Amino acid sequence: MPIHSEICPVCGESSALRPKLLLIDEAWVPAPGKDSRLAYFADLRVDDVQFQNVRDRPLEQFIDGFYCDRCNKGFVSEEVLKEGRRRYR
Repeated sequence: MPIHSEICPVCGESSALRPKLLLIDEAWVPAPGKDSRLAYFADLRVDDVQFQNVRDRPLEQFIDGFYCDRCNKGFVSEEVLKEGRRRYR
């Protein structure tokens, strides 16, 4: 049975999905001497998530997502991400 009509972005199936709490990278904060290329050195950062979907400190790096048991990949719904977020791939 599909979960919230989500499909796996890898295999395109919904039958092997289950809810999963995922750990994502911390928000990018520029600082003097910090290499700006590192802002893109992550799969997903806290500052790519819509504010209302970010947990309170110290749990802001945990987000509700999905896990595909067929592909062994975790992902979050596009609905919780910012429209103008960084693209990593």
